[in-house]
Amino acid sequence: MSASLKVSQFVTLWRVTLPVCLPAVLEIARYLFINAMTTVSALVFLYSPETLPASVSILNLDEAGELGPAAAMATLIVLTCALVSLLYSLLTHFLFRRQQAWRNPNR
Repeated sequence: MSASLKVSQFVTLWRVTLPVCLPAVLEIARYLFINAMTTVSALVFLYSPETLPASVSILNLDEAGELGPAAAMATLIVLTCALVSLLYSLLTHFLFRRQQAWRNPNR
């Protein structure tokens, strides 16, 4: 398609493909963020002594019998995910009004 319009493939990707796929791209980014915040299984093997991810520290606190701090850390993860979801909602609302105006039948 870009060859027939005599523009680069990057321009076609940026002006045609990405705006059409914008809802899916934003949902995937949100899913990956929340999944990364809560993943423990593979992360336990990847952290180093200098860096301790929050999900791993929750496990360590729970195993040490520190249920209060573990619950507080888990609450911080939930609040962070909720905040990111709220920011995601605001971002998508703004981007959809700007980039997806063609989808609104009431124009």
